[in-house]
Amino acid sequence: MKNTKDTMKAFVDYAQPVILEIKKRHNQFIKLDNYAFSPEDLYAKDGCIEYEVFDPKADIHKYSPEHYDGPINAIYAQWGEETGAALLLEITPEVRGLLSQDVIDVLCDRGEEGDIEFIKSWDELGDQTVYFFLDHHYYLYNSGFELSNEDDQMHGYLGDGLTFLTRRLGISYLNESIDDLLYLHGWGFK
Repeated sequence: MKNTKDTMKAFVDYAQPVILEIKKRHNQFIKLDNYAFSPEDLYAKDGCIEYEVFDPKADIHKYSPEHYDGPINAIYAQWGEETGAALLLEITPEVRGLLSQDVIDVLCDRGEEGDIEFIKSWDELGDQTVYFFLDHHYYLYNSGFELSNEDDQMHGYLGDGLTFLTRRLGISYLNESIDDLLYLHGWGFK
């Protein structure tokens, strides 16, 4: 049986030697990490999704993977210092109803442009797990993750999300291994 959290971790572990070599020789900012957000960890601000926040209960600034332990699986990929990051976010039917309306509005692009077909797909796929492709944007007064403009932003297949990340990181040659990795973790083939 497929377990997305384990599969995402296996992908990150598989890619880590490549990431570490790039970090050592070419790009000190490159990073690939797994996250497990709770619905309340994700918030929307000025049309972007963010997760970094000061947690007064724990008296820490939450930003690292070890600060999160929830049901929303994600992979964070970074290749730049202030810009140059992407987030693959898994939304299961179980967590859909727990997300804030503001976060759903960003995921469904209900801001200024609001794509009717995209919103219709979100509603129709309510009983399925979907993966969102998000890119980090840095603005003068705000930063955060928005739907990717370069890809279809919502998919039902994890392999598409992993390919999105390898392209963003410039390591597309790992794509040849994605189907094998998914098959080993019970995903079968698309």
